[in-house]
Amino acid sequence: MVPYFIKTFGCKVNQVESTDLSTELNDARLQQVFRAASAEIVIVNTCTVTGEADKKVRKELRRACRQDSVRTVIATGCGAVLLQAELELIDPKITVIADRNQIASHVEDLLNAGTLAVPVIPECSEERREQESLHSNESNVATNRIRVPVKVQDGCEDYCSYCIVPYARGKCRSVSASEITSKIQMLAQNGTKEVVLTGINLGNYSTAEADSIPTLLNRIKAETDIHRVRLSSIEPLHVTDDLLEILASGKLLCEHLHIPLQSGSDHVLGDMNRRYTACEYVQTVESIRAAMPHTAITTDVIVGYPSEDQADYEQTLNLVKEIGFAKTHVFRYSPRNGAPAALLRPLSPATVTHRARTLQERADMDALRYRNLRIGTQIEAIIETVNSKTNTAVGTSREYLRVELPADNLRPGDLTQLHL
Repeated sequence: MVPYFIKTFGCKVNQVESTDLSTELNDARLQQVFRAASAEIVIVNTCTVTGEADKKVRKELRRACRQDSVRTVIATGCGAVLLQAELELIDPKITVIADRNQIASHVEDLLNAGTLAVPVIPECSEERREQESLHSNESNVATNRIRVPVKVQDGCEDYCSYCIVPYARGKCRSVSASEITSKIQMLAQNGTKEVVLTGINLGNYSTAEADSIPTLLNRIKAETDIHRVRLSSIEPLHVTDDLLEILASGKLLCEHLHIPLQSGSDHVLGDMNRRYTACEYVQTVESIRAAMPHTAITTDVIVGYPSEDQADYEQTLNLVKEIGFAKTHVFRYSPRNGAPAALLRPLSPATVTHRARTLQERADMDALRYRNLRIGTQIEAIIETVNSKTNTAVGTSREYLRVELPADNLRPGDLTQLHL
């Protein structure tokens, strides 16, 4: 069996697609390994959402090409769509396949042509197995089936002025509700306790069977035995009364919503082509907290957008402080060729660095405050890992809190009630 390694960059959708790809390759006489140095085929599932992501992708491709065992390196994902010529020039070993659905057939062609050897993989020592296990997270391919991301939507047509994703992912399309519920029920029957619904623009989910995320959630509740569902991310305008009603029931939907803010300045939000005001965002947060007060609200904020002046930045800082997010991902603006904002004059790197550092300090304080507010309350956690050597277990709560506790007789997949 030919060994292959997948390295995944970027969002949860990419992670799901890598997992699906690994299933196809395993069915095609290949064996997944968890280090590029052990592989004959390396697949890099790229992300191009920021310049930093591009740098990491190029570095990974070069590193893979340097491995003596590696015969071919396949680049796929958003970067492969937009940067094909650039990636192909890195090394002759690299093949760019933008359409992930073509990778398995391409590998099959290589096997049939005898381009790839079929090595006998020697038995690993216990020490080697342990080392491979330690590096297994590098692939970002889900092997933990307790909490599983499920892709339900792809594409985006919002065209925010800073974002290149719509050009890479294309128009919105959604997976049928019956296919989703069938997959979730299969996962539940095999021990999965939580699924994370993922999409490029999840709130735009719509099919003939279910015309919205709330309708899909009701289908999942009625047709599957899954214990709980989490939404990966949802835009402010998609937090509807129907969604809040499901959240307020405190049953299926986890009390955690990731809602991108991007800026607290109406001026900058308008320039970004975001479709809400700062006031409307605050009203959304207030509605969520009225429905379920302890809901963890997490967010993304972009610092240093070209038209952001000091007053705009201070409005963002004040709004983040006012809301008190459970976690804030602070991103420094990164111009993307092809996105309208790339034509604007950037702010000085020193200004952006200072603003990002200050906002991150504020965000860290808010995250600590949220965790402290949960002390003394009861939470439900799903156990994901158990360390027999230290007798500790690690799990995730409905509010997306990571908790560590004595393992005792706990096993992965167990549900436990904790008093913090």
